[in-house]
Amino acid sequence: MSFLTRSSFASIRRLSTNSILRASAGKKGTVEPEIPGFRAPGEIPTNYELATGTERYEYFKKLEGEDPWADLKPIHLSVKPTKHNPVIIKGIDPVRYIGCTGFPADSHEGVWLTIHPSRIERCPHCGNAFKYELEHDH
Repeated sequence: MSFLTRSSFASIRRLSTNSILRASAGKKGTVEPEIPGFRAPGEIPTNYELATGTERYEYFKKLEGEDPWADLKPIHLSVKPTKHNPVIIKGIDPVRYIGCTGFPADSHEGVWLTIHPSRIERCPHCGNAFKYELEHDH
């Protein structure tokens, strides 16, 4: 982003912030709080104020001392998953894509499966069973 563009955004932000604060100051006895994420000229915003989307999610999880991407690590199987004892995969999306390399690990080429919360999916090569559970509904 060029300097001209950054300075243009800063000017627009200052103008819009000033007009909002002036408009709220005209009301009797009410003072609007500052708009979150905006700083006075010359101050540096914090990570909290700048972060959005997955970066914000990752930032807050690390502040809590948790691994934000723990569910993306490989699952190491100690017993062969069957239809009566499937591997439980958790997530928040309506479907999830997983890769199976067989049991024991790397016994066949990686096969990508689309799993749904409503049924148990099986690998077409080795027969490993996977069950998808939603952690919460959207």
